[in-house]
Amino acid sequence: MILPGDIIKEFVDQGLISVLPKFDEKQLRPFGLRVHLSSRLLVPDGGQLVDLSKTEPSEPRYVPHLLDHEPIKLKPGDFVLGSTIEAFKIDPTLMCRLDGRSTLARLGLMVHCTSSIIDGNHLEHRTIVVEMKNLGSFDILLPFGIGIGMVTFERVVGEASLRLEQEQYEGQTDVLPANLQFRVPRYSGLENDDNI
Repeated sequence: MILPGDIIKEFVDQGLISVLPKFDEKQLRPFGLRVHLSSRLLVPDGGQLVDLSKTEPSEPRYVPHLLDHEPIKLKPGDFVLGSTIEAFKIDPTLMCRLDGRSTLARLGLMVHCTSSIIDGNHLEHRTIVVEMKNLGSFDILLPFGIGIGMVTFERVVGEASLRLEQEQYEGQTDVLPANLQFRVPRYSGLENDDNI
């Protein structure tokens, strides 16, 4: 069940949803809460090979970019990592999901590459890393603080098992690159099948 804006506010008042640095009621939408782009981005250092077939792949390199010093121009095909200003902690009976903004989508800007469910925010406040790619034909100038997406909240059947929470991005309060040391192992049945 997706929570409408009025219920989101009720759940904030009840402490089931916590938003840092603060909950801003003006950011409520009919079915979510607008989130904004923080100042620090990570721009991939091009030309690298990330070999996921290795047991311990090397970490990809990124160049930091501070939006509060200068907006960034995303040309068609460009990809950057960013983070929301807002950090969320939610009750285990809830989950939250990131979605893009229609206005930005109409320019060709994607704000998440498949990872829309926000994990790990039951035990601590966590910001949301946004994986932004310009799929359109325009150059897009992105400033600090722009409304980059919306978070929706859903009631789950039962509650999340806190023992399944992963430490991979524990303490995430800023943009973090891919942590390849916590890679999920390949399917365990593969080692016995020479045809795969």
